[in-house]
Amino acid sequence: MSAARVDLFADATAQAAMVRRGEISPTELVEASIQRISAANARLNAIVIPLFDKARAEAAAPAAGRFTGVPYVLKDLSLVSRGDPHVAGISGVRAAGYRADHDSYFVESMRAAGFVLVGHGNSPELGIMGTTEPVTWGSTRNPWNLASSVGGGGGPAAAVAAGMVPVAHGNDGGGSVRMTAGLCGIVGLMPSRGRISSGPMIHNSDNVGGLLCEGVLTRSVRDAAAMLDIVSGHHPGDAYCAPTPDTPFAQQVGLDPGRLRVGVLNEDPTGQVPVHPECLRAVRIAADGLERLGHEVTGGYPDVLCKGSWPEAFNACLAVVVKRELEHFGRLVGRPLTAADVEPATWGYAEMATHVTAVQYADGIESLRVQARETERWWQDGHDLLLTPMMPVPSIPMASSGSANDAEFLTLAVALTRFAMPFNVSGQPAISLPLHWTDDGMPVGVQLVAAYGREDLLLRVAAQLERALPWAHRKPAL
Repeated sequence: MSAARVDLFADATAQAAMVRRGEISPTELVEASIQRISAANARLNAIVIPLFDKARAEAAAPAAGRFTGVPYVLKDLSLVSRGDPHVAGISGVRAAGYRADHDSYFVESMRAAGFVLVGHGNSPELGIMGTTEPVTWGSTRNPWNLASSVGGGGGPAAAVAAGMVPVAHGNDGGGSVRMTAGLCGIVGLMPSRGRISSGPMIHNSDNVGGLLCEGVLTRSVRDAAAMLDIVSGHHPGDAYCAPTPDTPFAQQVGLDPGRLRVGVLNEDPTGQVPVHPECLRAVRIAADGLERLGHEVTGGYPDVLCKGSWPEAFNACLAVVVKRELEHFGRLVGRPLTAADVEPATWGYAEMATHVTAVQYADGIESLRVQARETERWWQDGHDLLLTPMMPVPSIPMASSGSANDAEFLTLAVALTRFAMPFNVSGQPAISLPLHWTDDGMPVGVQLVAAYGREDLLLRVAAQLERALPWAHRKPAL
């Protein structure tokens, strides 16, 4: 089969099956991905560190695994691949030409399964902003509307949505995996805290006090489950460890979850942020679908969410995290980073850190644990899942030049995480599903949240909804 005839919108499971049947070689499949990236990336700016020659060499002699020859993308934040640039959106680090000296465990696991890394995707600087428009790489645009943002999840989500690759790595410290998936019309899974290792080099204050979780971006629920099987597991030095599942996650797809009790949150519990009618419509569609599937859909949500997305005491910790990250990158490049190397908002956080006391930092971490405890209790009181909008708005306009660092935009970014951030705090698994499209063709995601360690339940129900409300046929005009 000619590389030009490959269906690049098929999911990774289907592409891998084509390779196993001999319908296409790993080299042809990777070359088709590279051609697609080369054709679309000028408009999207999704892939900022292409690794084409390296990918071609690896495809010529790929590891024999379940996904032999299937291309994927790594987000340029937190995880690294040996010998390749690692920038995290920082101009000073890019200028210094730093290259990683090791593979992250995630990369090792993907390679062992046969996946081929074709590039690194764009990211906001240190993942701070709610839109992927770093000064160092420029803006990533949404394949469904080039005037719209992809959120903070960056290039990997745009790459999956645009047919460049079927799956990608993402990370989620405040909604980046899930919100970006909702904006791009794909599946975004943030697993339980500790499910996927960020190692072997773990810094940023124990994954931002436990808020940051590595996740996956896919086109199908079965791919999300399969990737979770491949990359999950505890490694030496990991600060957190999720319970080992009794059966592989991939085997959960298609199983009957039984009749579940699903709570619905369809408003900002703080009363501060209005929810757009299209987002409410998406929740109604999902709720109706769940009822038709036999589940009990009720009102109700954790009362602690009325206090806000995260405790204000944690803001001091965030400033320290940013400062330590800049010091870490300074050591990697051989000199301290200065205000000239980073964006104004990033440097502002670093300066705030100089005024944070040890007691304030400890108080901030403790405040996360208290809110997590109060959030998780709701699941122990009789509910199995919580259904919410993924975001309070269906789309985000691209920031005007420089405004991604303005205080007004930062305030907006916090408001956009209203439904996502609480579960970074609690460490619970959550998935974004593209169950609704607006009349003008923009995807709108909804979120399902399960109890800690219950990805199995989450994947069973997500697969039910995928069958009942399919989205695989939807492709951006790009």
